[in-house]
Amino acid sequence: MFNLGKITLALALLFIIGCAQAKDFGYGLKQLDNLNLKYDTTIETYPKDMQQIDAMLNEFAELKKLQLEAGQQPFTSLIDYRVLNLEAEKLYMQGQKYGAAGTTKYGFGCKLRPLITESVSLRNSSALKGFEAVGLLREFITKYPEEAKATKLSGKNALFLNATFYEISKDAARDSGKINRFCPANVTLEIYKQGFLKKSFRERNNLSEEFVNKLSYEEAVKIWKKDSGIE
Repeated sequence: MFNLGKITLALALLFIIGCAQAKDFGYGLKQLDNLNLKYDTTIETYPKDMQQIDAMLNEFAELKKLQLEAGQQPFTSLIDYRVLNLEAEKLYMQGQKYGAAGTTKYGFGCKLRPLITESVSLRNSSALKGFEAVGLLREFITKYPEEAKATKLSGKNALFLNATFYEISKDAARDSGKINRFCPANVTLEIYKQGFLKKSFRERNNLSEEFVNKLSYEEAVKIWKKDSGIE
C-alpha cells in the first residue's frame, strides 16, 4: 500500500526543483535586467545624473559578487563592460559641468582657459574609458555569441559606441588645440594679472600689487574662480 503522504511530498519536491531557475547566465542576466529596470535604463543607456550612476555602480559591484553555477565568465565580462560604460558616461557628465564655457565651440576668451582644459581632461578620460568598454564589448560578442544574443548586443552596438567616444575625443582635441594656441598659460596669466591689478578687484579680494605680480598661473586661476563664484 502506497504512503500517500510520502508520494505527495515527493511530487511537491519534484515540482519545486523543476520550477527553480538554475543559477546560470540567464539567471544573472535577469538580475541585471532588474537593476536596469530600477534605474529606468537599458543595457545601452545611462541614469540621468551622476548620483544615480554612482548608486548603480555600487549595485553592480554587489551584483558582480553573484556566484553562478554556469556562465560565470560571460556574466562577469558583461558586468565589467557595463561598469566601464557607466564610468565613461560619468566622466563625460563631469566634463559638461561648465556648459558652453567649457568648450571653444561657441566662442571663447582666454579667462576661460582653466574651465576648457578641465573639461578637455575629463572628456579625454571619458573617451579612454569608453574605448576600453568597446574593446570589452567586442571581446564579449566574439567569445560568447550565445550570451551576446541573449543580451541583444552585437557588433553594431560596439561600432556605434566607438563612434560616440571617437567624437568626444575629437571634440576634446579640437578644444585643446585652440585654447593652447590662442590662450597658452602665460598669456592667460597676464590677462588675469591685468584684471587683478585694478583697484576695485584688489580691494574686493584684499590683494596687494606685489602679491599679484608674483602669482603663478595656478594661483591666479584659484583667485579668478573664487571671485567669479566658480567651484
